[in-house]
Amino acid sequence: MNQIVVFYNPFLPELKISVNGKKLSPYSALMSYQHQRLKKWADSLFAELYREVNSDYEMICVSNDFVCGWLGELAQRNSHCLAFSSRQLPLNASVYERLEKLALLGCEEESDSIVIPVVNASGDKTMTDAVYEILEEQGIFEDISENGILWSDCPLTAIEFKTCRVHDELPYDVPFVIALCGHEDDAIRTETDAVIYALVMGTETRYIKRQGRKVFFSVDPDDIGEMLLDILAEEALCPLVSRLSYNFSSEAMALLTEAEKEELALVCQASPVCQVSIPPVCDMGRTVRLQPRLFPSDSEAALSIISDQPSVLDATDGALHPMSLGTAEISVFLGDDPYPVAVGLVEVCQRSLITGITLFPSSLCLPVGGSNRLEVTITPPDAENREELRWESSDPSVAEVDSSTGMIAANSCGRCTVTAHTQEVSAQISLEVQPEIEEILCPCSFIEVGAGEQKEWRYKVVPENAYGADTLRVLSSDRNVAEYRGGYILGKSVGECRIYVKNQSGSISRELRVTVRKSKKFW
Repeated sequence: MNQIVVFYNPFLPELKISVNGKKLSPYSALMSYQHQRLKKWADSLFAELYREVNSDYEMICVSNDFVCGWLGELAQRNSHCLAFSSRQLPLNASVYERLEKLALLGCEEESDSIVIPVVNASGDKTMTDAVYEILEEQGIFEDISENGILWSDCPLTAIEFKTCRVHDELPYDVPFVIALCGHEDDAIRTETDAVIYALVMGTETRYIKRQGRKVFFSVDPDDIGEMLLDILAEEALCPLVSRLSYNFSSEAMALLTEAEKEELALVCQASPVCQVSIPPVCDMGRTVRLQPRLFPSDSEAALSIISDQPSVLDATDGALHPMSLGTAEISVFLGDDPYPVAVGLVEVCQRSLITGITLFPSSLCLPVGGSNRLEVTITPPDAENREELRWESSDPSVAEVDSSTGMIAANSCGRCTVTAHTQEVSAQISLEVQPEIEEILCPCSFIEVGAGEQKEWRYKVVPENAYGADTLRVLSSDRNVAEYRGGYILGKSVGECRIYVKNQSGSISRELRVTVRKSKKFW
């Protein structure tokens, strides 16, 4: 049997429909309803679906309670919809929670309240008073009088249900009208272009019918408050959420953190935001596991992958399994959303892959703030997946490494390992980041030595583990007079010279004055 998923996001609005896991053709008549509110397509949906599949079907509705209840009632009346079930939207935050989020993020409040006319179409003058009395007992709204209801607790706007007579001239821009009826055949003669929700007082709450702009519901008086909230959300507040979020001021946006900007991006969403990359190439013998990024990260929405050619590329358990050479289209779906979050063509091929990696040098020292790039040799030299080579540091606080180029940047003193790898092989080196030389300490600045003699003279580096401590330059101004060798000053001939100790850059330099006298020999 055909399975149809109807996914309705009231905040954009957006209607998505899939048949047996595939989205509708762009030429389907149902695509004209893609960005229409519920009242535009609810009554036409089931007939159009039958024309689409030309057979019986079962339906899964993913939306809020109001939409699922409305479509569920229509499904019961349709002979071709043999089964109906409903699920809540993955991001099941109410319209009021979304407005509160906008307020917390710094959205400006609407200057005008939303006015909803309430007319009595029953001819019973006491019905309006009775409905208001019930609403007052329910405690959902405040400030209820014969003139209507003023509700100021709604975030970012105020709501006014205004009592009007049937023949009153209504404002042209009202989002909808509430008509209180005793029977579904009550005449409603109010002149307006807005949709009219006719609430017929009864013993159960359910959708009845639609006549032009009039939508009839039977309402148990105990449900009247919740029904008003549902209609208000669908017709007025959901569009308000969308308008406020997409007109969010640039001044307020500049004050948001990155996390808050992501929260703002989710205000009108009905599903988590998913980012996933589909590789253009898969190699025989290699399993490729897709790595989706979800926001919010604690989302429980399941990821499903579908291949149009399972004999070429099988997609199971969140991974791609090459089966034979060829090309397959891969679609990635999130939860009940019938539209894929990613689609890509993948070629399965047989390439020469990297089987070995050699890094030079095998160990490396760098100063804080220094950088270097290692020499890499791969086996075989003609491997076709060089672009897959990736680099990692075991401790980025010590040294970071560019994941694609392998450039190392030393951040702080310490030790870590730097690894180059593909899916199959890896190699690593040890890296030590050392402090810069702060000082060179000399035991004295003058020394006298006899020709042909030597005296001990050892300098120290601060700190002892400083980078370049073992590569200091020790130079003599006249090597014919004296020179430095392994901690000793060697006198060669009578005269004077200077011994200089410098770091590689020459920024730190110390000197020793040396006098070489004639050697005293005794027989």
